[in-house]
Amino acid sequence: MPLTFYPPLKTDEAQCREKAQQLYRRWVLPTALADDRTQLFRPDVFKTFAKEGLTALAVPKAYGGSGMSYRCHYGVIEELAKGPNAFSVTIAVTNLVMGGLLAFGNDNQKQLYLPKLTSGEWLGAFSLSEPQSGSDASGLMLKAKKVEGGYSLTGTKCWCSNGTDADLFLVMGRTGIHKTQGISSFLVTKNTPGLRIGKKESKLGLKASSLTELIFEDCFIPEAQRLGKEGEGFTVALSQLDTGRIGIGACGTGLATAAIERMQKELNGNFGQSCPFKDTIAHKFGEYYARLQAVKSLITIASELKDQDQDIKVLASHIKLLGSDLAMEVSHDLVHFLGERGYQEEEEVERFFRDAKALQIVEGTNQIQRLVIAKEMEKMV
Repeated sequence: MPLTFYPPLKTDEAQCREKAQQLYRRWVLPTALADDRTQLFRPDVFKTFAKEGLTALAVPKAYGGSGMSYRCHYGVIEELAKGPNAFSVTIAVTNLVMGGLLAFGNDNQKQLYLPKLTSGEWLGAFSLSEPQSGSDASGLMLKAKKVEGGYSLTGTKCWCSNGTDADLFLVMGRTGIHKTQGISSFLVTKNTPGLRIGKKESKLGLKASSLTELIFEDCFIPEAQRLGKEGEGFTVALSQLDTGRIGIGACGTGLATAAIERMQKELNGNFGQSCPFKDTIAHKFGEYYARLQAVKSLITIASELKDQDQDIKVLASHIKLLGSDLAMEVSHDLVHFLGERGYQEEEEVERFFRDAKALQIVEGTNQIQRLVIAKEMEKMV
């Protein structure tokens, strides 16, 4: 029996979740193990979800989106994260590009790019990190030199999610010397001369979601493809990181839900009946269930605030930190409880554990989230 949570789902959210479950069981689950092993992303499956309106839920209908709430969006991310988190992360990342366009794009940019992204014809990628500026994103050095008609980009980006498969990249580059106000954002299509996809990383988890280098060599980007004003790029990046951090928290709660339900099934079965520590384990997972309810409640609050265009920066850090840490703890204990079965590749719990560790790192490490929260606390004293 599935876990019960409060508050009850609204009708539209429940319908979106149910549709996501159905498509997941039909299109994702049958090849999940093989795709994880081979690090394979299936564009046709992504397009199927897009045609059903599940990859652009919070984008207005005028641009091909579903025009629904962020509560629906994060609900679908969470539902899909009960399986391979790579697919949930892929959807979350392409939404960062759409979110940037909606918040900072001009009419021409929205009309040109959003319909391609919302339809699933194109996949988006978000590129902020560089080899020397992971946690300190404002230290990026990709050179965006002003030239006649636009900008020339030179340098290397790293850890770009969806990098191998993306059609449109939202890229942050340096246009000035000021640490934050000297950064601008650009919309770069995959076949742009001077852009080369570099090394594809081999990762512990999220294997079916590509993570790559982007190499720019005198890559000309027309001024019409600058997103927002010159010097506004760091603001663009941070606005979408807040959105993405809630998405990663939702991935964590989805993964934790699946792990707790699996543990409950094991405890109720023959394996659990013969376990001398059954009561101790049940008590521990009861605590996890309570924490899961708390994080899911925070996601509901943040979703509704985002729908009202309210500031969610610190709340997003809370959710990312708590959701991913919970996923890591639950999956660790589940692997440990199952013993040899727990670390076999044929068991989904082995993938839970690997994906959970990735969730603690992406969209800003959890150490960074603690720093964000601590700095906010200083303002309260």
